[in-house]
Amino acid sequence: MGKYDIIGLTNEMNMTLQSPTRFGTNEAINYLIDKFCPLQNAAILDVGCGKGGYHQLFSLRGIKGAYLGIDIKERESWQRKRDNGLQISFMVHNAEKLSSLQQKFNFIIAIQSLEHIRRDSEAIAGMKMCLRDGGYILLTVPSKYSFCLYPFHGYRRYSISEIRRLAHQNGLDIKEIIRIGGLSNFFLHIVLWTIPAVLFRIKIWQFYQKSKLLTGLINKLERFSLSFDKVFGFLEGGYGVVLRKV
Repeated sequence: MGKYDIIGLTNEMNMTLQSPTRFGTNEAINYLIDKFCPLQNAAILDVGCGKGGYHQLFSLRGIKGAYLGIDIKERESWQRKRDNGLQISFMVHNAEKLSSLQQKFNFIIAIQSLEHIRRDSEAIAGMKMCLRDGGYILLTVPSKYSFCLYPFHGYRRYSISEIRRLAHQNGLDIKEIIRIGGLSNFFLHIVLWTIPAVLFRIKIWQFYQKSKLLTGLINKLERFSLSFDKVFGFLEGGYGVVLRKV
């Protein structure tokens, strides 16, 4: 298990400002997609896609194929379209019943969604059933330490041992685990996001985005913190995990 190189596609996703933890998460996702997702004939499933914006991570790279986003409820932002050679579609579907999709994919992502699924092991088992031979599952999950960053978030948080148990229980091989964030990122999130949000009860990112100077400064601090945490990689906010059928 290790750290990762920052590749810097985060700001291309129309996300001009994010919390330090989200910034680090997106950088980790970028790295893992580049390493494991096929460029051609990709069949991508996004489990718990929310508003559906993560298809941009694939279309920006020129990945060709099809992207299907599923979530428990429909979102107004969902659109069926073709973007740079990637066919994009969405549907309402329960993540605990993925076997009923009757489709196969070679790249499955669940970005900060597993902790919101009541029976996470069933969701993982369903992902495995939907996975083509040689395909990969990419997960990002919050760590135990993230309780200090955002206390009320989903059903659970994960340790590395729990991630390994979930993989073993479902007959999946762990290809890579990376720590997201660390000491610097942790305290940056506390100071810039958690404390102001609790004290002033506002959507803090909206407040920061009113100032281009603040937005630019925070982005620089977040990028520096990820570089710093390559050395001081403890108190991580989460994990990026890639699984494959054994």
